[in-house]
Amino acid sequence: MLEAVQQALGAFFQPHVFGLILIAVPIGLVFGILPGLGGLTALAILLPFVYGMDPVSGLAFLLALHSVVYTGGSVTAVLIGVPGSPPNAATVLDGYPLSRKGQAGYAIGAALTASALGGVLGVVLLALILPFLKPVVMAFSSPETLILTVLGLCFIGVLGENQPLKGLAAGALGIFLAMFGEHRVSGVARFWFDYDYLLDGFRLIPIALGLFAIPEIVAMLSTGSAVSQEATKVSYRQVWEGCTSVFKHFWLFIQSSVIGVIVGIIPGVGGETSPFVAYAFARQSSKHPEAFGKGIIEGVIAPESSNNAKEGGALVPTLAFGIPGSAGMALLLGGFLILGLQPGPEFLKNHMDIALGLAAVVAVANVLATLMMLALAKQFGAITSIKGSLLGPILLVLVVLGALSTSNDVRDVFFTFVFGFLGYFMVLLGYSRAALLLGFVLGNAAETYLHISLNAFGPLFWTRPISLLLIAILIFSLTFPLWRNFRRRAGDDND
Repeated sequence: MLEAVQQALGAFFQPHVFGLILIAVPIGLVFGILPGLGGLTALAILLPFVYGMDPVSGLAFLLALHSVVYTGGSVTAVLIGVPGSPPNAATVLDGYPLSRKGQAGYAIGAALTASALGGVLGVVLLALILPFLKPVVMAFSSPETLILTVLGLCFIGVLGENQPLKGLAAGALGIFLAMFGEHRVSGVARFWFDYDYLLDGFRLIPIALGLFAIPEIVAMLSTGSAVSQEATKVSYRQVWEGCTSVFKHFWLFIQSSVIGVIVGIIPGVGGETSPFVAYAFARQSSKHPEAFGKGIIEGVIAPESSNNAKEGGALVPTLAFGIPGSAGMALLLGGFLILGLQPGPEFLKNHMDIALGLAAVVAVANVLATLMMLALAKQFGAITSIKGSLLGPILLVLVVLGALSTSNDVRDVFFTFVFGFLGYFMVLLGYSRAALLLGFVLGNAAETYLHISLNAFGPLFWTRPISLLLIAILIFSLTFPLWRNFRRRAGDDND
């Protein structure tokens, strides 16, 4: 193992390879900052450029590019309430309220530090389990994946801020929207109304942009005022306080990163899921759950820690079995094939040095991206002082371009505005947009894995040992806050 580590470091940190990483990181950050583009678009555009490269150089370039996209997306989520990528939508919930209070630097510092450290921790956990990958991944079959998905769905009520019924209603709408299009297992088309666009179901990026970007742009255009209500500019002192806040909430960072790794390992659950699950778990376990959604730093640390940690987890099934752990990893798998490599059990046996080198690239890219963004934090902060009447039209153009870039289909732009209309009224009526997005992401996965579990294991599929352990964790996570609140009320009565 030590020899493989030495070979990996020697191969991946040659001057020309490290130079490609330095080029890839700012490109990935730009794709992350611009709303709607994200890692999939970046990989799709730049994948042809690895033709002719040696495997080490090509993979280092692609993975460094992809692994920092969500770091860039956190900045726009905090500053203007527009997520750079769908997973950054969870950061909007508390990052944007902090920005409106004049604490943009504080939120940016926390988001960037949590992203970097989460990415590093995800890589460390990946390196630790690499020798045991096969039994770990094989232990999770459809029943275990279903229960993990149900665990995520159970947090939907928590995302409803102080009105869990509205959170559940929004989540139910998200699950319903996930049912449009052909069923993944049976192939039966549902709710497509003889409109071929709906045969594939609704796309994630138009939904995310519509729900989170359009309402904020409408608010900017209607008021014409700047994002920040205070004249305080972003200072490096404020950014530094945000950085240190991650260490003040170190246990929250650890648990959120572990959630990201676990969700990332499971193919089909989706990388967009882990930030919302981490956010909901943080709120449910917090001593001040009522502060979430109003501007609390824990609401920034939790999703951003999970966001980059999940990339280490997603590499597990990609390298071990050639099964992409996320949509981004599916494109990266194409990069492997272009460069003449076939991921799978034999890959780990013959190319453990490359696997460890890829893990190191994720860690180094995350640290470099964070240092670059922290250096520019003061300049980014100036965005909050731009009048909404000027910023709104620019963002609207970027949103349209981001929606169009998904599949080069103008109908994606149309549905972005449809969901923007929905998102605007959800804000007015106090319904959780995050709950709807989480319900949409998990709804199809839950239905698919339930179908597979019943067919493969029968109605007692949940009695498998790991399934029972996950059910116990599910019950504990739901009942612990109730028990804690009961004790708190009992203590107040005694006083």
